Amino acid sequence: MEISVYDTPMTAPTLYLIAALLGLLASWYLLPLRWAALLSSLARRMAGLKSKQCQVGEVHWQYLEGGRGPTLVLLHGMAAEADHWLAIAARLRSDYRLLIPDLPGFGGSTPPQELDFRIQAQSQRLEAWLDQLGVHACLLAGNSMGAWIAADFSARHPDRVRALWLQDAFGLHSARQSAIMRDFVAGQDNPFLIRNMTDYRRLVKQMFHRAPPLPYPLQRAGFVNAARLAPELERMQAELLEQSTPVETLLSGLQLPTLIEWGEEDRATDPDGVRVLSELLPNCQCVTHARVGHLPMLEAPGPCLRAWQSFATEHKLMADVTASHDSAT
Repeated sequence: MEISVYDTPMTAPTLYLIAALLGLLASWYLLPLRWAALLSSLARRMAGLKSKQCQVGEVHWQYLEGGRGPTLVLLHGMAAEADHWLAIAARLRSDYRLLIPDLPGFGGSTPPQELDFRIQAQSQRLEAWLDQLGVHACLLAGNSMGAWIAADFSARHPDRVRALWLQDAFGLHSARQSAIMRDFVAGQDNPFLIRNMTDYRRLVKQMFHRAPPLPYPLQRAGFVNAARLAPELERMQAELLEQSTPVETLLSGLQLPTLIEWGEEDRATDPDGVRVLSELLPNCQCVTHARVGHLPMLEAPGPCLRAWQSFATEHKLMADVTASHDSAT
C-alpha cells in the first residue's frame, strides 16, 4: 500500500519549526528595518569595521572605523550612507585605518533639518569631525557629492591631505551635463524626490549600469533614508547647486596626487568630468570603468580597488602618509 506524504502525521516539534520558519519569512517583509539593521551589522563585522558615534558641537556623527595604518577617509554621496563603501573596505583595512562617516543629514547622523548643505559648510563639518578624532593628515576619498566635499577640504587644507581619490565627482560646472541633470534643470524630473518604493527603485536603476542584487530589507532601509530628505530636498539642492563653489575653482592647479575614477555609463555625472579634471590637476591619474554607472565602489569594487592600489604604490602613499601622520600626532 502506498502512503502519501500527506498521510504522515505531523509531530509537535515539526509544527513548531514550520510555524517559526513562516514567522521568520513574514518578518522579512513586515519588519524590514530590523532585518536591515541585522544585515548591516553583519556586513560591517565581516568587513572588520565597528560602528561608532561622536558628538561634535550640535552635530551627531555615526561612522565606521577599522583597520590599521595611514588614515583613509571615505565620503559617500547624496542620499547615500557609509555602508556604500563596505564592498572595498574589507580589502582596504589590511593597509589603512578606515574612517567612513554617515555624513550629517544622511544615514544615522544628524538629520537634514536646519543643516547647511553648501559644500563649504559640509567641508567645515568634516574638518571639525576630523579634529575631534585627532586626524591631522589623511588620504581623502569621495564619491559624487562626497568628492565635491573632498575637493573643498583639500583646497582649504592641502597640508592635511596627502592624496585625493575622486569617484564620479559632482559639482563640475564646465563638464557636459548628464542625462539626469538635463532633465532636472529642465524641470522634468527630480530623481532624488522619493515618495514611495517605486521612486526609490527608479533612483537605484538610474545610479547603476547593472545594479547589484539588494535584499528587500536593505531596499526598504535605503528608501527610508532617501525619503526623509523630501521635506528638505529643494533647499538642499539649491544650496548645493546655486550656492557652492564649483569643483573647477576648488581644484584648479592643486598639486596633490589625485586618482580620478569614473563609470563610463554614469547617467548622473557625465564622464566628460574626467577630461575637465585631468586638465585642471597636474598630478592626476585617470581610470574609467566600462559598463559601470555612478557608484563604482558598489558596482565594480574589484577594479576600483586595483586602481587605488596601483596609484597608492606609484605614489608611495603608505610611507608618505605614515610619516606625516606620526609627525603630526
